[in-house]
Amino acid sequence: MDINTAWNDILDKIISTSSVSSVAFSIYFEKLTPYVEQGRTLILSTPKVSVKKMVDEHYRHIILKAIKESGTPYDDFGVILESEIKEFSRENLATPQERQDSGNLSFIPEYTFDNFVVGAYNRIAYEASMAVVENPGTMYNPMFIYSRPGLGKTHLLNAVGNELKKTRPELKVLYITAENFTNDYIFSIRNSKNADVMQNFNNKYRSQDVLLIDDVQFFEKAEKTQEALFHIFNDLYDRHKQIILSSDRPVKNLTFLEERLASRFAAGITVDIGFPSLEDRIAILQKKAQNLKMNVSQEVLYYLADAERNNIRILEGMLKTVHLFSKLNKHDADSVAFAKEALRDSVITADDNITVQTVADVCCNYFHIKPEDLTGKRRNKEFVVPRQYAMYIVTLVLPSTPLTAIGEYFNRDHSTVISARDKIGRMYQTDSETKRIVEDIKNLVLNQ
Repeated sequence: MDINTAWNDILDKIISTSSVSSVAFSIYFEKLTPYVEQGRTLILSTPKVSVKKMVDEHYRHIILKAIKESGTPYDDFGVILESEIKEFSRENLATPQERQDSGNLSFIPEYTFDNFVVGAYNRIAYEASMAVVENPGTMYNPMFIYSRPGLGKTHLLNAVGNELKKTRPELKVLYITAENFTNDYIFSIRNSKNADVMQNFNNKYRSQDVLLIDDVQFFEKAEKTQEALFHIFNDLYDRHKQIILSSDRPVKNLTFLEERLASRFAAGITVDIGFPSLEDRIAILQKKAQNLKMNVSQEVLYYLADAERNNIRILEGMLKTVHLFSKLNKHDADSVAFAKEALRDSVITADDNITVQTVADVCCNYFHIKPEDLTGKRRNKEFVVPRQYAMYIVTLVLPSTPLTAIGEYFNRDHSTVISARDKIGRMYQTDSETKRIVEDIKNLVLNQ
């Protein structure tokens, strides 16, 4: 069976047996293309980061179930970006030792403590990281940092590595993502006939003085990898070696973790990075503009800081786009009009392809409910809350849609729409979980 036929069989099984909406199917599953098979693993490719992220985080169990039920010769699958295909092919041609070393990540030079803008939202994480550098493996061990994406976790892990490399060059320090750790372990298992490969895996991780693992939420569905990490973790901890972990959620919400591993993660210090205030965001932009030697007005900085409130990485990307536009046009970024012109092709806005139906389908999939439950009369909490989120998101991405029209779609009066809009809107301002859900759904709707 060739990989295209196998993938079509898997898609047919998803269509016939899962509750994936037609919108979600066209946005995500149809954007995946079979690329190659590695043993009993099917490697899929996609041009879009948002598709890879959504499949990895929300649809993995659906595809695995379809693989099992379709009778195709695979046990697992992976998704790579089309931009990664060249590197993926190079890695497959590497020697076993090169394959294991390929997951090692160099520290990003610009991610230092000097370049980390400290505010009320990240001060504890910053000070704890500085304390670790002063005395690795002592009081703050292990250290667990969590926050929503794009708020500085990776920066801090790299800052620790860069500072230790400068002040304690005798220490062995390794930074790796959970995904690369998993790939390392899978490779060692698949080459278990070669005793050196497994020995290399153990030596690589157990020989470190400081181990930094980013994005541990990617250990989901990786039970064997968790077991390997548990033993490595214990060995390092017992020898007073420093371990720092990062995640997009607190340990208590990593429900897929084995209990014994979760308890290890939570045994030291846990710190969170919240959302930056407007003043924090402006300070971050000022620091970045200074590093870029960029002439930019306070008006433009305020506009950018107000436009992106929850992701520093995106915020800095917007500033870089304005900077490039400024250099190409030999014009200072001195007005909001200029910034808008620079960002006209990069700022995400709703378009004609987005409808109330689009929002409803995304919400149904996100909350795992049926369309008839979203628009029906049942007032169970598990249906009322998604309905309120859906109404609120519609008012965000389709602001010109009349409230009466929104109400008609959900079989409700327009006053119910107003109530839902105001309620979720208030919670968005004060509750981080509500903010996370709103941003997740909004991004899914906008990033079709």
